[in-house]
Amino acid sequence: MHSVLRLISLGAAAVLLIYGVLQPIDQDSRWMAALWIALPLLYVAARLSLPSASTGIARHVQHLALAITIGFVALSLQLLRQQFVYADAIAGAVFVDQQTGQTTSNVRKVVAALKVQRGPVLDRNGTVIVATEVVEGGYAVRRYPLAAMYDPTAFGNVVGFFSSRFGQSGIEATYNDYLSGERDSWRRLQDTLLDRPRVGDTVRLTIDARLQAAAHAALGERIGSIVVLDPRTGAVLAMVSRPGFDPRGLAFNPAAPDRQAENRRIDEYWRAINAEGAGQPLLNRSTQGRYAPGSTFKTVTAVAVLLHPEQGRPDSIDCPDERPTEPGAPPVVNAVRTGLEGIIRSTPFPAEPNLERVYAFSCNTAFAEYAMRLGPDLLAETARRFDIDRPQEASNVYNGFTDLPTLPSLLYVNPGFLNSRAALADTGFGQGELQVTPLQMAMVAATIANDGMMMRPFLVAEIIRPDGTTVVRNGPRPIRRVMPVDVAARMRSNMRAAVAYGFGKAADAVPGVEVGGKSGTAEYPCPTSADPERLCAHAWFIAIAPVDQPRFAVVVMIENGGEGSRLGAEVAGQVLRSAFDVVR
Repeated sequence: MHSVLRLISLGAAAVLLIYGVLQPIDQDSRWMAALWIALPLLYVAARLSLPSASTGIARHVQHLALAITIGFVALSLQLLRQQFVYADAIAGAVFVDQQTGQTTSNVRKVVAALKVQRGPVLDRNGTVIVATEVVEGGYAVRRYPLAAMYDPTAFGNVVGFFSSRFGQSGIEATYNDYLSGERDSWRRLQDTLLDRPRVGDTVRLTIDARLQAAAHAALGERIGSIVVLDPRTGAVLAMVSRPGFDPRGLAFNPAAPDRQAENRRIDEYWRAINAEGAGQPLLNRSTQGRYAPGSTFKTVTAVAVLLHPEQGRPDSIDCPDERPTEPGAPPVVNAVRTGLEGIIRSTPFPAEPNLERVYAFSCNTAFAEYAMRLGPDLLAETARRFDIDRPQEASNVYNGFTDLPTLPSLLYVNPGFLNSRAALADTGFGQGELQVTPLQMAMVAATIANDGMMMRPFLVAEIIRPDGTTVVRNGPRPIRRVMPVDVAARMRSNMRAAVAYGFGKAADAVPGVEVGGKSGTAEYPCPTSADPERLCAHAWFIAIAPVDQPRFAVVVMIENGGEGSRLGAEVAGQVLRSAFDVVR
């Protein structure tokens, strides 16, 4: 009988304690009730497990010992719950007075966070982009040494900001666990036991600070994006988004003479960069801006034609001023409204139109015809090779680049869009419902430059602990083979033709280097125009150089920049010239 009662008491106590321990911290009353009900049950189970004492004094001593033991068990369980199970939740909890609205939180945790010496962020050559300075009181402040040489907004969307009030973005957010030292739990435990400041890991990027600054300057005051990749490895050599922000404006200095004034300064800057007319400087247009690519997408269509020559018939093509698509739909027209085929036939030497020539002179009607010949499935299959997905295939984020938040690129938006011949034709020359990021178009150019092998882009080269140990080292990682080597070689020849004698001549700006490229003029309804039929245009240009053994792949996207063959090509040429000057 005693054995059954002991088991029942012990089982009931265990159930109550497990239930209580698992209650959230805002339900402490349930935990305390479960604990106090479980203690007598534990006492009964323990009492029934011990032999009866022979004398009265012995029984009293036995009862006292059991009571003390049960008390220690209760204290141990309370400490286990507070110091282990819910330690982080309790430390980070914020309590709000329902009547006054006043908040109460763990000040020690806030103070401790302000004393964490976050690791530095370096460029590929070891130049310090972001550092930490220890100021009065042992507090740590984020500093930006390159601001003495370059415009700090050139680096804002890459390194991001670190703010005790507004969180983190960019590399500061993606690699926060490394930069803050949280990733190394053993060192964190040692720091706690030895009461020493926590020091984060060093993050070395693949970007070249000089090229980053030069690309930023090439954009000038224009809104847009530039990405430069090493096509052989996938390393991001530059990634610029304008307008940008100055991360110094959000860096809090706990040692400031007037903390309230310091907080007001940060609040004012936060409101300024989030104001309606600020141009969304916190948006990294390289990875989170999606646009119609215009004629740069003809590169993908041309690859599809070469991969499927029976359907595409690459060298059996013409370039009329207009091409009908389906009844009731407006015809496709060229940017050069009349006589483009005559230009193609006569420049640079008399010849019939073929894939190279219609690509070099960006003939819309030719690429509309190519797309209609291919049909929706073959065009979509080739776009998918470049990670430009149909909406049902795309996830919420693009997993091919994980160093910064990146949106997927889409072939179209509405289901069944490509079932219309008119829509298919528009997509073939880069309009329709295409939505691509500048990074994705840089990858298209880089894949052609790399003999058809698409490499995974990466921004972080390595992460090094304070003791000098390398914990992360990134290098070339192929995603997939998109096209055979011979198709990639022919596409490089086409891209060279577009710059040598086609509409991309302005990109031929590097002495002694053959540049290949493709312009794009992506039309869209002007957002500020009262006329719904008035169109504005984003200027695009993708480029590779040198064409025979490419070292750089570049994309330029300028919002409302007009024709890509002018401004886009000119900026791409400037960026390539800087790349050859500074990157070794």
